[in-house]
Amino acid sequence: MRHVIHVVGSRDQQKEAAPKIIPRKGETQRETTWYACRDQQNPSRLLDDEASFVMRAFRAPFLAYGLYQKVHSTRVWSGKRPLIVLRGHTLSARVAAYAGRWGGGDIVMRRDSDTQPLGPTRFILLPDGSLELR
Repeated sequence: MRHVIHVVGSRDQQKEAAPKIIPRKGETQRETTWYACRDQQNPSRLLDDEASFVMRAFRAPFLAYGLYQKVHSTRVWSGKRPLIVLRGHTLSARVAAYAGRWGGGDIVMRRDSDTQPLGPTRFILLPDGSLELR
């Protein structure tokens, strides 16, 4: 079973639909959402919506460590590298990209014609839901 973790860092991202990934033949997948905030059950203060730069800088390492633990334990539990799906080039996406990569996950970004993917991106999500190796 492949595990897919969707990263949500702002209210706008929370409102939009999560991108769909087509699983490989014969493979099932489980999807979860990681919110860039302290309380995963009640996401109220998301990292990208924080007005103060100081608070963003203070909270980012703690959130990165939390995602690192989630990705690492998911990899150990399932035996496969989880896919971390990012949306955009926000601070929460960058935090999730590096923490997810360090935890042993594969970073997935949508293909946008005007922007380059973040450095640790391994897969590009095509419009039809399939993955392309970068």
